[in-house]
Amino acid sequence: MRKIYEYQVVRYYPNELSDEFINIGVMLNGTNPKERIISELEAKHLYCSVLIGENKKFYAMVEYLNKLVVDKKLRDPYQYFHNFKFSEVKALASSASEEVIFDELFETYIGYKLQSEKKSDRRIQLIQTSYKILESEFTDFIQVYKTKKFDFELEHLKTQKFYHSNVGSIANKQDVFKMIMETPLAKQPKHQYNFLDIATITKENDYKERFDLNNIKLYNYSSEEKIVEYYEELIA
Repeated sequence: MRKIYEYQVVRYYPNELSDEFINIGVMLNGTNPKERIISELEAKHLYCSVLIGENKKFYAMVEYLNKLVVDKKLRDPYQYFHNFKFSEVKALASSASEEVIFDELFETYIGYKLQSEKKSDRRIQLIQTSYKILESEFTDFIQVYKTKKFDFELEHLKTQKFYHSNVGSIANKQDVFKMIMETPLAKQPKHQYNFLDIATITKENDYKERFDLNNIKLYNYSSEEKIVEYYEELIA
């Protein structure tokens, strides 16, 4: 049964006079509220241009906020100040457990930015899974090509239509911009450009609109089941 979960994102504003912020934590609301702020170690693996020259101040803030979480005071109104704010309350519907939702929210808003091997390994694993599925189930319908620009290109053998594909997260600005930059403005009739989204939670953002403007198709690519569904749709 699907439940409605309400949550907020904890944001850090390096410059109080600017609207630029960095997501550094999530709060799950409800009868059993949960909070998580990035650890001091994770903070040191978080790269963002607005933090250049502000690292010490940022690390001190992360340490302070983690102490508030331990003391169960993060939500106290008097702790709220200019450099540290909460987003508006957001909602999502899911049949997953509260623990799974909490972990996926952190990964969606913060985890993808961390320079960890975990995300890279998952992306590589899904690409490898794609090749195995194509070789075992779709060789009569689809030809796979490796290219420099895209993770792979597919040719529908019957229609001779090409699908230029990148695997990444819709929540990752670098993944999104790479796809847009590699997609030509003038597209040939039998060439389609697809972004294969590995995000386990899809939230509303302006990246989807940018894909639409650039005629890039967005597909759920977050599991083996979704990968099979994607290829079945291509050959239907």
